[in-house]
Amino acid sequence: MANKRKRPAAMREEERQAQRAAARAERRTRRAAEQAAQNVPQKTEAPKAPQKAGVPHKKKKINKFRVAVVCTAAVLVALVALGVASAAGVRTPISSIAADGEPEFFSTVKPQASAAPAENTASAAPTPSSAFDGALFIGDSMTTCLKNYVTDGAGSTTALSDAEFMTRSDYSWDEAQDELNGGEGGLWLDDDTALTVTEAIDRFSATKLYIQLGKEDLMYNDVSDVTSTAQAVISALQTKYPNLEITVQAVTPMLEWIDYQGLSSGTIAQYNEAMQTYCTGKKNLKFLNIAAFCTEGYLPAEYCADPEGLCIHLNDEGCAIWADYLLGNKTPEPSPTPTPTPDPNGDSTDNTDTTDTAGDTYTDDSGDYTDNTGDYTDDTGDYTDDTGDYTEE
Repeated sequence: MANKRKRPAAMREEERQAQRAAARAERRTRRAAEQAAQNVPQKTEAPKAPQKAGVPHKKKKINKFRVAVVCTAAVLVALVALGVASAAGVRTPISSIAADGEPEFFSTVKPQASAAPAENTASAAPTPSSAFDGALFIGDSMTTCLKNYVTDGAGSTTALSDAEFMTRSDYSWDEAQDELNGGEGGLWLDDDTALTVTEAIDRFSATKLYIQLGKEDLMYNDVSDVTSTAQAVISALQTKYPNLEITVQAVTPMLEWIDYQGLSSGTIAQYNEAMQTYCTGKKNLKFLNIAAFCTEGYLPAEYCADPEGLCIHLNDEGCAIWADYLLGNKTPEPSPTPTPTPDPNGDSTDNTDTTDTAGDTYTDDSGDYTDNTGDYTDDTGDYTDDTGDYTEE
């Protein structure tokens, strides 16, 4: 039997590698054909470099410096992109739509404020309110003179025109007290509506009250009774309106030598002094001594509107001085108390004696009477004429 010759081992190994390579090539060919049939682009694999037998594979060392540079560059690029978007007015929302479907109002970029319109902003500044906004003047015929000056005279150009006036010629502290106790109103609107002092304050939403009363009261009452009534009215108003600023205005004196049923420059001075003492130091209560310009204690004739009448009301020139005190253009000084001085005929008298404006009649405080002819009659009715003859009834 013939012996078979054995092939060397090296040849057998080469044949196996060739067979394996042929099998791999066949598989690649078959896979390429299948992919072409399915219109799938063929993925080519880069041939791997054969690894040397017995040499371990080394891991590539990471360059930390290069990683840091790359990361920093990426952050800078992102910031630059964000700034460009902000300058262009692009809003970068966290989420354009919230979970409930409503727009998301939060943003990583603060919205830019809209540009202000090109206009004169100074004209849009609020105008300061007048010192007499919310002011209410209440008084008698003396305050009516001021009202007419403010309404129709030069006072209409001042801040006083912002105030409201409620007056009546014979209004008094006594009537105001009666109203506070439930009486009917004595202040009248132009539509013939009668208001009490509190109704007037409420109607005009007054925050400041200027009140001048006393002329009517002093004609029929003692000074102490008038001041007591006035203080009761003021106290009641302060209780009802604790935030109301009340200014009591003095009564101006009369022309010299005038005494009308107890109303005189002397009794007015006593009343003003008592009211100023009462108002001093109290919260939301002031006294404005507008009588201070009467430096002799009497009303100067050039400021008197009624020299043939009551001789106490102010004309426009006098009201202009009154307005100056209210507007702060004059600072009141203490007004003097009139002292006895000779009358026009050379006789002496105290502050209760009277002489009419023509100087014709004289009555001293005992009630005796002398006319300008020198005739005399005492209070018993006895009579002596200027020849010295005497008659007794």
